[in-house]
Amino acid sequence: MKNRQLYIFNSSSRAANYGIGTYINNLVVALRNSDLEFGIIYLSDQGDEVEITEKDGYKQISIPFSNSRHANVQEYSHRNVVYLLKELIPYDKNMEYIFHLNFMGNEVLAKNLKKMFRCKIISVVHYTNWSFALNGDYSKLKKIYATNLKSLSPTDKSIVKNVRNDLKALNKADCIICVSKHTLDTYRSLGGLKDKRVEIVNNALQDGYRILTEKMKQNLREKYRISRQEKIILFAGRLDPIKGINNLLSGFKKILEKYPDTRLFIAGDGNFSDVMQGATGYWSKVSFTGRIDRKRLYELYRLADIGVVCSLYEEFGLVAIEMMMHQLPVIVTKTSGLDEIVEDNVSGLKVPVRTRRAGRMVDVKILSEKMVYLLDNHDIAMELGGNARKWFLEKYELSLFREKMLNLYSELFQKVN
Repeated sequence: MKNRQLYIFNSSSRAANYGIGTYINNLVVALRNSDLEFGIIYLSDQGDEVEITEKDGYKQISIPFSNSRHANVQEYSHRNVVYLLKELIPYDKNMEYIFHLNFMGNEVLAKNLKKMFRCKIISVVHYTNWSFALNGDYSKLKKIYATNLKSLSPTDKSIVKNVRNDLKALNKADCIICVSKHTLDTYRSLGGLKDKRVEIVNNALQDGYRILTEKMKQNLREKYRISRQEKIILFAGRLDPIKGINNLLSGFKKILEKYPDTRLFIAGDGNFSDVMQGATGYWSKVSFTGRIDRKRLYELYRLADIGVVCSLYEEFGLVAIEMMMHQLPVIVTKTSGLDEIVEDNVSGLKVPVRTRRAGRMVDVKILSEKMVYLLDNHDIAMELGGNARKWFLEKYELSLFREKMLNLYSELFQKVN
């Protein structure tokens, strides 16, 4: 698109190493064969100099940036980023710009971009800080949000202020993208985003499925020292409490009573020491891989008998659609984005999340029953896996995401003043 440029913001944060990083990589793939000129603005906490590099089909501008949580430091850093960009991006009075923001708390950044450029702002809600603080307990969020700030504890007061700051930042955007419907519903129920343009654009993946012969599967089993009779249950994700990992370990212990030749693979990094405490007595049946590259992770998807995504809260649930892409029968929690991805008893199975006095937790009894059910019923498991792959191709394959995003960019460029 002549005289139109798109700049996508990335950052060297923990979020960028996981879901947001995958999202931006997929966005780059989607844009490469389009006629839209685009670049990446990478806010890096490494180095002290601006660096401009030519990538495969686009330019990356790397700018030193402090990830400090202190409000004054953030404001100063975001303002300086925009001043630098004004010098680095050639001025053309006929040029139209879109800046695509992928991190929360960007009010100052968005405000200054508007001041310095003839542009539109897109903000994507990939995550919400309140969900980490409350383990996804929306009922509690709604309750404290309706309470006078003076009556709240310091922790709850901080959560409310954080949500308000997020809403202020999002309201600076010309278009807000939510990766699932429940995110939009949550913000609107709190009285935010009423007059804003909001689009729901689900995350997506480039299809990486590969049909394996029995010989190829056996070769993979030998590669990872997995015996022929072992059943594999796979979890992939950070070892955070919000991912429900301790509940999964409790449920897996019950599986071993009926299926002693079962192994749980946990692919992800985090505090292994704390998690291993939950596997006391059956450590030899749990294999931790740490964080692994996509090639090895996809090999585990091809080997596994069951995939489990038992998070207490997910804005979307990228791991679930990875598993579905690989025709893996999945068990997910009936919560947030995961509840939207899987149709119960059609493209997977769902397990409830309960709120107890001790906090939110996965219903371990039902989780273990669902895992046993799939191990007991191979044909049903295969049918669910086949349906899951069809669901992926219909809703979450990258070409669908590409079409939606290119249409959105085109509409916004037409509205640049």
